[in-house]
Amino acid sequence: MSTDFTAEALVKLPIVQRKALILEQASLIDATHITNNDLYNAYKLGKAISSIAEEYFQYQIEQDNQSNSVLQLEQQSELIRVLTDEFATNFIKWLVKYFKQSKTIIERHPNPTNLFQLSGATLLANSNSITRTLSTRMGSLKRQS
Repeated sequence: MSTDFTAEALVKLPIVQRKALILEQASLIDATHITNNDLYNAYKLGKAISSIAEEYFQYQIEQDNQSNSVLQLEQQSELIRVLTDEFATNFIKWLVKYFKQSKTIIERHPNPTNLFQLSGATLLANSNSITRTLSTRMGSLKRQS
């Protein structure tokens, strides 16, 4: 492969070719002083990537500045608002189904299935279940963004 090892050249390549170019560049780096094979490979790849990292970030910033960048505060706020609105709508729909299902289960099966229901604290049981679900789904929302 005869492509220059620059950030601009790298981002224009398909992923498979990017990997090949990085591996080719890493193969040229002397790491004979490292005897551990895992560290040897990591060192060479790290050296290759770090040699263009600043240029790559600068290139990406320039690209973002030329477009409607997600890095702009207004754009970030709008994306967060859209995600949270969608999340809230979906969670409220889930809540409606959950309460309908819970009511049906209690009506059809009046025998308690857990300690909360046995003690007549079904509201507490439902609240506990809902807050666990909300917390889990909000965690997924955070990872998604």
